Amino acid sequence: MLDELHIIDVGPLPWLGPQTDDAMKGLCKNGKKNILLVPIAFVNDHIETLHELDLEYATELAEECGAENVRRASSLNDSPIFIEAMAHLVSDHLKSRQVCSRQLPLRCPMCVNAVCGKTKEFFASQKL
Repeated sequence: MLDELHIIDVGPLPWLGPQTDDAMKGLCKNGKKNILLVPIAFVNDHIETLHELDLEYATELAEECGAENVRRASSLNDSPIFIEAMAHLVSDHLKSRQVCSRQLPLRCPMCVNAVCGKTKEFFASQKL
């Protein structure tokens, strides 16, 4: 039985740290052995994430650092609520008659990726 459950948000942004493996090691070092990995950066479970979270972290790293119970929360996948929300977003966008949302051309803070910038400029310049 779980006495305490510790959740680690898993995402692609390094400035949100700590990294998943560092967080797990820190929890184990502090005697926290029950960990739930929550892949918030993904809307579906794909093979790379499943391999990384289920094998590298929940199996290999858990054994290395002494975690007793490491699990991964499912992504949204085929949740009817998620599918309905996505359908509403698409429908609303089509009804707006805009080529792209106002958010699409925005750059991430401190983004210096030239391809990203050119892609965003391209979409922002399109007309119906």
